This record gives sequence, C-alpha cells and structure tokens, in this order.
Amino acid sequence: MTLHEQPIRILFVFAWLVVGGEETEVRLLARHLDRSRYRLDVVACFHKPNMPHQTHEQLRELGVEVDTTPYHLSFEDTVAYLANKIPGYDIVISCQNVADIYPALERLHWHPPLIEHGGLVSEALAGPKHFTSRYVGVCRSIRDAAASVMPGREGDAIEIPSMVELSDFEVHQRAAIRTSLGVNPDETLIGWVGRLDPKKNVEDFIEAAALVHARDPRTRFVIIGGPDAFLPDYAVHLQSLATSRNLDRVLRFLGDRKDIPTLLSAMDIFVWLSKGEGMPHVIAEAGAAALPVIATPDNGAMQQIEGRVSGIFVPYNNPSVVAEAMERLVASPALRETLGQALRRKVEATYSVTAVLPQWEKLFAEVLNGRKPSGPTGLFKSFLQGGFECSTHRLRSTGSAEGRRLDMIAAVGHDVHAAPDYNQLADFNIRTVRDGFRWHLIERQGGYDWSSIRPMLRAAQSTGTQVIWDLLHYGWPDDLDIWSPQFVDRFALFAGACARLVREESDDVPFYCPVNEISFFSWGGGDAGYLNPFANGRGYELKVQLARAAIAAMETILMIEPRARFVHCDPVINVITDPTRPWEAGASEGHRQAQFQGWDLIAGRMWPQIGGRPELLDIIGVNYYFNNQWIHGGPPIDIGHPLYKPLSKILAETYARYGRPILIAETGIEDERRAEWFEYVASQAAKAMQAGVPLEGICLYPIINHPGWDDNRPCFNGLLSSDITTENTRSVYQPLADVLRSNHMPDGGHLHSHSPLPSLVCNGNEKRP
Repeated sequence: MTLHEQPIRILFVFAWLVVGGEETEVRLLARHLDRSRYRLDVVACFHKPNMPHQTHEQLRELGVEVDTTPYHLSFEDTVAYLANKIPGYDIVISCQNVADIYPALERLHWHPPLIEHGGLVSEALAGPKHFTSRYVGVCRSIRDAAASVMPGREGDAIEIPSMVELSDFEVHQRAAIRTSLGVNPDETLIGWVGRLDPKKNVEDFIEAAALVHARDPRTRFVIIGGPDAFLPDYAVHLQSLATSRNLDRVLRFLGDRKDIPTLLSAMDIFVWLSKGEGMPHVIAEAGAAALPVIATPDNGAMQQIEGRVSGIFVPYNNPSVVAEAMERLVASPALRETLGQALRRKVEATYSVTAVLPQWEKLFAEVLNGRKPSGPTGLFKSFLQGGFECSTHRLRSTGSAEGRRLDMIAAVGHDVHAAPDYNQLADFNIRTVRDGFRWHLIERQGGYDWSSIRPMLRAAQSTGTQVIWDLLHYGWPDDLDIWSPQFVDRFALFAGACARLVREESDDVPFYCPVNEISFFSWGGGDAGYLNPFANGRGYELKVQLARAAIAAMETILMIEPRARFVHCDPVINVITDPTRPWEAGASEGHRQAQFQGWDLIAGRMWPQIGGRPELLDIIGVNYYFNNQWIHGGPPIDIGHPLYKPLSKILAETYARYGRPILIAETGIEDERRAEWFEYVASQAAKAMQAGVPLEGICLYPIINHPGWDDNRPCFNGLLSSDITTENTRSVYQPLADVLRSNHMPDGGHLHSHSPLPSLVCNGNEKRP
C-alpha cells in the first residue's frame, strides 16, 4: 500500500439539522470540494421528533458522515461527546451558535481551529469568541455584529455569502411541474420557499395573495417548506388563514421538498417578506432560476437585490403594497424577464459555487496556517531517544516445567556493555534513553542486591546519558502473587529503594516509568492469557491493581526525591467500526476508549479511591507500532488503508485529553521497513507539532535487535545489532542510520513533515494492545 497525503478533516457542528441555508451550504461544500483534499463530517446536537430528516439523507447520499449520537444524550453528555470527537479533526465549524461547543472546548488542552458560521445577527452577538479563529457571517450586517464583540480581532470576522449551484437550476421541466401543481399555461404562479417561521412573515404573503387573486383569478400561489419544529402552531395558523381567505383551491402548501430548483423553475414570481433574517439563501436560489423577486429590505436581502434593477423592495408588514408589486409583475412579463435576468447575473458573479468556493478554501488554508506551532520544552536531553528492551516476565509453563523467564537486557549483553551502548547512541545525538531495573534480580531474600543495576547507573553518569528507568516491565519476583495486596506494598518498597540508589549515584533529576504499559499489560495478562499471570476475563481487575501499584510507587519515590518525574507509557490505538457493520460502532468506540483507562486511573479520573491524582499523571508516553489500528472484530490495518488514522491525529487527541508533556515512548518495526517507518513517525510528529502539540521526543524501541519473546528468533528491529563487534561496538543498520541523520531533531535542527513513504507490508511481530 502506498501512503497518500490525508485529506483535511472538517467537522461541522450543528445545533440542529433541519432544512435551511447553512445546511444547503454544507451540502454544496460536500459536492464541490476536492475529496482528495477535504473530508467533511457533520454532527448534530439536538433533535425534536417533528424535525425533518431531509438534510440527513441528502448529506449521507453525498458520502458525508452524519453523527446523530447526541440526539440521545443530555447536554452534559453531549459536551463530553464533542470534547472526545473534536480533536480528531483539522478544522471545526460551528453553525447556529451551538451551545455545546464552547463547554466542550473548555475541557480540552488543545483543539483544532474553530470557525463559527452565523446566519443571524443574534447568533453573531451571542456567546464568547476567545476560541474562535474566524467568524463567518453570510452578509455584511452579521459580519459587523461579530466584529463588534471581537475587540482587537475585528479582522477575524469575515463575510462569505451562501452559494448556489447554477447547474441545478438549468432544468427543462417547467411545463410538467406546473401541470403537476395544477397551474395552467396562462396562469401566473407566485411562490414562497422557506421554513414556516413567524419572523418570515408568511401571513403577509397569504394576505397579499388573497388581494391579488380577488382581482386576478388567473394567479396561483405555492408555499414550500415545513413547520418550524419549535413553533409548529405557526404552520397550522397559516393554513387556517389561507382557508379563511378562500385560497384553498389556489394556494398549495407543499411542505419540505428536495426538488427546490425544479419547483422554482415552475414559478413566475418569488416573494420573500422576512424581518430580522441574515442573508436569505433562497433569494440567491430564486436568482439562479432567473425569477423576479419581491422582498422586504432586510439585512442580506439589501446586498442581494438592487431595487428596481434586480428586484422590488416592499415595506415590512404591508400586504397591500406586496399585492401591488405582485400585480405589477403579473401584468408585465417583460419586467419579470428584466429583473430576473439581472438577479441571475448578480448570482453568477457573487453567489455561484465558482465565486464562493475559493473563499472557503482560502479560509481553510488561513486558519490552518495560523495555528501556533509547538515543540519540545527541553524536558529531555535529546528529542531522539533510544529504548533498551527490558522485559523480564516469565513465559507460560510447559507441562510441569516452570515457564522460562525472559531477561532481554542480558540477552543482548547490554547489562555489561551499557557504557559503550550509551556512547554509541550519543553519536546519533541520542542522549536520553529508556532502560530498566530488573526487580527479580534485585529483590532477594528480603533484601536488595544492586549488582545488576549499579554498573548501568554509573555508565549513564559517566557518559552523560539521561535515563528513564522502568521499574516494572512485565516481570516480578517469583514468590509474589500479583493479585495480592502485598504486591502493591512490596512494589512501593522496591521503588523507594530504587529511588534511594539513584539519588546516591546522581544529582540529576530522575525519571521513572513505574509500570510499563498498564493497559497492554492488563490486556495481555488479564484478558488474553498471553502474558504472565495468563488470566482471562480479569483485565480490568489487573489494570486497577497495576495502577494502584504505580500510584503507591510514585508516592513513595516522591517522599524520597520530590524532584522525580514519571513517564507513563501505554499504546495509543484506533479501533475502527467495519463499514459493513455500523451497529458495532458503540463496541468499537468502547474498546478505543479503554486505552485511556490506565492514565485515567493514575490521574484520579477513574476510581479515585485507589489514590490517583492529577499531579501523578506527569508525562504521557505513547507507544505506537504498525498494528496499533484495527477493524473491530477484524485484522489490523496499515498505513495506506482508507480508514487509517494519521498518527499526528492520535497524538493531538491524546494531548487534548490530558494536556501533559507527551512523547512517543516506543516505536519501531522489523526488517527493511525500519527506515520508512521512522520517516512516517517523524513526519507525523512534525505535523502534530506544527498543529500545536508540544511533543517532547521520539524513542526508537527497541534500539538493539533482540531475540523474540516466544521463539527466541532474531528480531531485526533496532538501530544496533545484538552482537558486539571486535571494536567493542555494535553494527549499525545503515538505512535507518541514514534516515536518523537526515531527519534532524528539534534539539539540533528541523524535523521533516512531508517525508514520502513507499509501499509498506506488515511483517513484524510488534505488540497489539
């Protein structure tokens, strides 16, 4: 599979999704934006039973995902849902002054640029604007209103009018549609289109229709649009009014329709009498149909229509003057033609897709370019880091024989070759590494034997290497039951003893990973029966136990060394719903959300009774391999799959959730993919930093080739060989070395953000969380 540049993902957030100008704008954007460059999704936050589903259907027909999950959620739960969803996008566009959007953003430590889109002056004036990158008003008065509440940022309020697709109005079914409506060739059809909302003054249209028909029986009338879900009685009132004016046979209510362009082509005159609207999209549609328009001088209508040139203005709430304008146009087909063609020319120049779409594309580019880049804060000595595989767990027993205990540090000779290893990594500007204490070797007969770790501590000190020390990397002493309360107590005592030793050997600020991969460990050992203790159905129980142990260890360490820092490493994953099984969306998202439980337990967001608190979630270490994304109930997916989520998005989502220092704590792959994989990870790291994620580093893991856990086979997944040469160094995998030297890290240059990645094939044995 070949890696292609991912499209810009844009999320439209609607307060409710009905039939209106903003909904039409999104449909036209979905139709005309280049799908290789942009992907549009929609989420709607509120629904009433009598709201139409027309727009939902039309958007889905265009391939737009319409998320209606909030329809079944409370306001608070909708805020939480949006906070979880938003960081996965490049741009968020909020329509209709969505009440949920700012509370959702307040929960996030990072968010994509927010564009607010307003169709009413009241919407522009409402709500805060400090998160709003741009406010888009559909007409000048709305833009000006937004600018008035954005002091010092008035230029961030802009105007982009609603657009129309002119080709939709080039229809040739006028006669057939008129016949279907019962309109004869010699009769004049006068129409109105819109949601039946009191501010649109539809009763004035009905009253004017009654006056005109009384004087000219050859006139017919049509009202197209459904009831406003919040004011359904208004539609009933209008129908009663029409009946009381004896218009039942000459005025038809058609409800919501999808074929508006066709219906407009059947009309002779269009009327719009609103007060307090923004820019009526339907006036542009009437202009696209080359119809003469009678309108009130309301906000955007004044921009759309030039009086007596491309339309006729009438005063508010004056049906008799409206009737006179109707009669004037009925009497003069030539005037209708002149006004209609003038408005059509205005629409072509100002409101057509050709005129408006580039304005949207320019806006998207501006807000993306306006993001404030971020980068490492200097927390670590080097951005590029190396991880020494330090697993020490026991494998499953075979028959009566005890399962073999792994010791990956000893397996590659790193325990006796630490100083040369650290020095060799320094040649690549790798001065920060991950390494490990081996608990099973240290805790012996009630005491501690430091002979396995003290030389490594001194090697780090002598070479100036900063080490993040793993204290529990899957292995523990044989006499200890991991499910027991004593496990927590003994691990805390062990961690405290380690902290005392580290303080004896160095004055530097120490870094620890108390328990490596709490979530993966609990899945592999508590659910999948793959890792020791080889349990099934006890994953969450093990997760809580490991979190409890990590918390106790940190509290003990902090009493000894208050400066200590903690890195909490766990896989970041993406679990995708199979498009052919959409009913599994809840289950797949539940599995995806489970990746955060270990961190949430540490931070006290879950089960605070075990002692978690925000300060303990110090540094987030995300581990990422080629198989960290998969179809729920199916196989892993790799780079190039259409459902693959860019790593930069996963980094942004994780940082947005916690706002803590973050690094890629493990990443790597086997064999010939090593160089290409690093290029991908490095490019995605750069993208995340360009978007404002302050990434602290990338740790190549493992840095040394090692024997496989299960079969002892050689795993060629590191920068350095497991064998040591006669020159007391390790051989270097040159393709990866070349890439490391060309992708300069932020602490010594720049990091490429657009490295091309050729065809990639899965062939490794990396862990699946």
